[in-house]
Amino acid sequence: MTVKMTEEYCWEESRQVLTPQQHGIPGIRIFGHNLNNRAESPLETHIHPGCLEIVVLVKGNQTYTVGGKTYPISGGNVFISFPGEEHSSGGEPQNVSEIYWVQVDLEIAEGFLGLYPPWEDQLRNRLGKLSQRVLYCGEELRRCMADSFWNTASSDPCQQEYGRSQLVSFFYGIILQEKAGMLSLSDEIGAAVTYIRQNIREDIPLETLAECAGLSLSRFKARFKKETGMTPREYINQLKIREAKRMLRENQSVTRVALDLGFGSSNYFAVLFKKITLYSPSQYQKMWKEKESGNK
Repeated sequence: MTVKMTEEYCWEESRQVLTPQQHGIPGIRIFGHNLNNRAESPLETHIHPGCLEIVVLVKGNQTYTVGGKTYPISGGNVFISFPGEEHSSGGEPQNVSEIYWVQVDLEIAEGFLGLYPPWEDQLRNRLGKLSQRVLYCGEELRRCMADSFWNTASSDPCQQEYGRSQLVSFFYGIILQEKAGMLSLSDEIGAAVTYIRQNIREDIPLETLAECAGLSLSRFKARFKKETGMTPREYINQLKIREAKRMLRENQSVTRVALDLGFGSSNYFAVLFKKITLYSPSQYQKMWKEKESGNK
């Protein structure tokens, strides 16, 4: 079932949502921030009529589904859903992550983002012509989005205006990023990522990865997080759990999966699996079997 997603003002420890009454920026419906320290329920299928939604994943990873196609994204990526387009997490839990998101009303008649003609028309039109769904979002752009949100949420009018101008800068940055194309990881971090993927069933010391990258350990950890939005250990754990899900679907035992993926104990594996997926390994395996039986 598809629903029209509506959100109300919220200010909690891990989730903050600003509506037009709080942020006061013409052309912006919702401006939000969410920090998941544990996996949460899947994002249901929904739409935003007349609204472009831009999600900036600061850290962690998420899965989005549009038109039957799945888009796994990680820290440092932007995910874009277009006006009236059905999207969800495809039944996958919302993972441990931090995101900022903004919903842009492309149908506003005038005063878009508080700009004057012709700049309001130019920016609105360029945003409406975005075509790539997933873009790279460098550290500077991620910081711009974060600063914009917290300044906009301030009660100080000067900070609010500063936040609005930062959001405009962020939008121009996204437009220019699409024009430049999707950036890839540097050769150093790319080599480490390749090693992780090729040895995901092994214990992977960070020192080994730093050596692969030709960097000191401290420099490697800083560079890795800057480029991927995750620490090396978070990245390794995410890939291990992804591999674990595949193995569990093949009906391998929880203990065997834990051992084969290099976890110290099945208990630690189960705790980490549930933190990332919302389910215990045995629950996940049972759900998969029931799903497969229902499809026959």
